[in-house]
Amino acid sequence: MLLIVFTVSMFVSATLLFLVEPMLAKMALPLLGGTPAVWNTCLVFFQAMLLAGYLYAYATTKWLNRRAQILLHISLALTPLAVLPLHIPAGWEPPSQSTPVFWILGMLSVTVGLPFFLLSASTPILQRWFSQSGHKSANDPYFLYAASNAGSLVGLLGYPLILEPTLHLSTQSHLWSYGYAVFFVMTVACGVLVWRTSPTSLTTQTQQTGDAEPTIAWRQRLRWIALAFVPSSLMIGVTTQLTTDVPAIPLFWVLPLAFYLLSFILSSQSARPSPTIG
Repeated sequence: MLLIVFTVSMFVSATLLFLVEPMLAKMALPLLGGTPAVWNTCLVFFQAMLLAGYLYAYATTKWLNRRAQILLHISLALTPLAVLPLHIPAGWEPPSQSTPVFWILGMLSVTVGLPFFLLSASTPILQRWFSQSGHKSANDPYFLYAASNAGSLVGLLGYPLILEPTLHLSTQSHLWSYGYAVFFVMTVACGVLVWRTSPTSLTTQTQQTGDAEPTIAWRQRLRWIALAFVPSSLMIGVTTQLTTDVPAIPLFWVLPLAFYLLSFILSSQSARPSPTIG
């Protein structure tokens, strides 16, 4: 039961995460037109929020005990339910005499910033909770990332192929809101299931076996961060090239992003722990 709940939760959160990216960009097109800069600005925002979500997950799991993490994360996840469904606020008009980049960033922050932030943090947080659940697979929870990666691809390819050509934007927004409500319920279920379990964790098990975690120098960490900019920059460049002389449709937006995601999935198959971007 516990394994099913965590797997479904991570699948739903990743699906919602990658569904909302092209959906919000599509909402902005009537106001901004179909220039490649619209989607590229949205990509920059979503990647920044993804990084912020991972930072939040790291900080809370490092400095808060498990019950404090559960209470904080569930409380924050409840907040977006008050403002759903997603929509561009009335009266928001892009500037006519200056670049709309900052307008897009502000619009996305107000419209989807908090739910996207929480969804992006859910994968590492739920994986951490599962590692402390006492389940027989808790000492190796990284297989759960398979559900996250599967949900990411379903959301990313499902939007241009199924949702966008068949449903109006208002219907898509309401459907996404129902999905977020499901995600919230599943997150609460995960928190309840691990609330009373003994606090076993990867760290505790490592200490018991006497294996010390290797220390990674800051120079190496900064090198990894710098290298991460390379594929992201290439993805945005390819997207710009593809969408410069063709209509702005979500299918052309998500194809480079889908290959970018697929590269993470394939490169992580022979390594543990498996990385994810969803």
